[in-house]
Amino acid sequence: MKAPGFTEREAVLDNLTEDQMPEPQSQNEEVKTEICEKSSIVEKAEVKAVNIRKEEVFSVAEIELTSQVKIYRKNQGGKLLRLRLIPGIQSFSEHDRKKIETEFEKFSVYQTDKYTELLFAAGGRIGDPYVASDSSDVFRLTIPFQSVRKEFMVPGGQRIADGVTYYKDRVPIKKSFTDVHILRIEPFADSIKVFPVLANEGIAQKERLSSMAERYNAIAAINGAYFTSRGDPIGTLIINRRLISSPLYSRSVFGITSKETLVFGNPDFSGKLRAKDISLKINAVNQPRQRDGVVIYTPEYARSTLTTVDGVEFVIVRDKIVGVNKRDSLIPPDGVVLSAAGPKAEQLKKLSLGDTIKLDYTIDQPWNLIKHAVCGGPRLISDGKIDINGKEEKFSHSIIYGRHPRTAVALTFDGDLIFVVVDGRSKNSVGMNLKELAIYLRRLGARHGINLDGGGSSSMIIQGKIKNRPSDGCERRISNGILITES
Repeated sequence: MKAPGFTEREAVLDNLTEDQMPEPQSQNEEVKTEICEKSSIVEKAEVKAVNIRKEEVFSVAEIELTSQVKIYRKNQGGKLLRLRLIPGIQSFSEHDRKKIETEFEKFSVYQTDKYTELLFAAGGRIGDPYVASDSSDVFRLTIPFQSVRKEFMVPGGQRIADGVTYYKDRVPIKKSFTDVHILRIEPFADSIKVFPVLANEGIAQKERLSSMAERYNAIAAINGAYFTSRGDPIGTLIINRRLISSPLYSRSVFGITSKETLVFGNPDFSGKLRAKDISLKINAVNQPRQRDGVVIYTPEYARSTLTTVDGVEFVIVRDKIVGVNKRDSLIPPDGVVLSAAGPKAEQLKKLSLGDTIKLDYTIDQPWNLIKHAVCGGPRLISDGKIDINGKEEKFSHSIIYGRHPRTAVALTFDGDLIFVVVDGRSKNSVGMNLKELAIYLRRLGARHGINLDGGGSSSMIIQGKIKNRPSDGCERRISNGILITES
């Protein structure tokens, strides 16, 4: 995972082990770089400048060179980075070297007549380096890093993968206690992927979280969005840039961009259908149809719309009506079904087979470009402050004020992605209300945080085993989950 604000690299460096590090060609030969299309004569590049930029949760070291070099990388344990530059670079000036040494715990340069090796050691994790050339032919090596790394509030922890740790905490709640399970994913854990999945790969279905995790060989998993008794996700769900389920009441959402950065917000939905002289608002995508609503059902939903009350349903392929039904229409693999009820259905009855119907619907920016998103709610933490908006997001009194098992997701000021599962409804663990959960997330250093589905759905799987104690006494079959895999 990348830290917030991380710039997408413009070229990928070779990542090799010690025995794979190549010996460079003779200094009398040309070395063709794979980073740029140009070739360069084997002459050591000069260090033109060294710049250090401070971002929100990390820093960036930029080394500008007068010519291109081939770069091989070896990361060691997250805090060490070794780079071999071929054909090498000339020595750093004392001024530039001090700039780097001030920011890193250790910086060393090893020179040969054929290559240069750079070793960086940081107080925190070092990110994936990237390279680029600008219009002035300046070749720039960029290294994101954390100069300082604070100790996590919960001691110990079980390392699951590089940059991924599981913790268990025992927290006092009033005169009782509750068990809290934490999954912490550090920034620059580049081999880690976080993404939502649907039960049995479809909507309106349910499956145990451990089964979802096994299907994807996930190292960890938690439950995700709320869902109906049938298994329909409630609120925003985006998987691989496909809008699986549209927003509801602008409820809080956790998202991952195509650059693997993390976002939190409250997206909304808008849509219109146009046919002949008809223009109607589209209310939702892949959600149960209301009494006077227009809903779009896509192939991700199910085999059919599963509607049980008569209305008007148009099967649409390439903007043409190819089928007309009252309910439970089959969804074509290359089209959608438009389903309407109430007065809106009456307006649509003038349309028939072969008519053209234009559907225009989208989720608000920047969510229309988000790679993955999972709806929860309500919001718990905003910019480090407790900011619970349960009434605005139309949650029940019990969800807002009751003490239950809970699941939450948060982003810390240090750039950690935190998943939390709270046990509850037992003598051993009483659970938390939203305020108690928000206070706890803030203790973990949360900058942003939202509540997810909870109660009997709250689950955390680590390496194939369930770590929490579900309040049902066993895993509940749920609609969707969030998986963590190691590539």
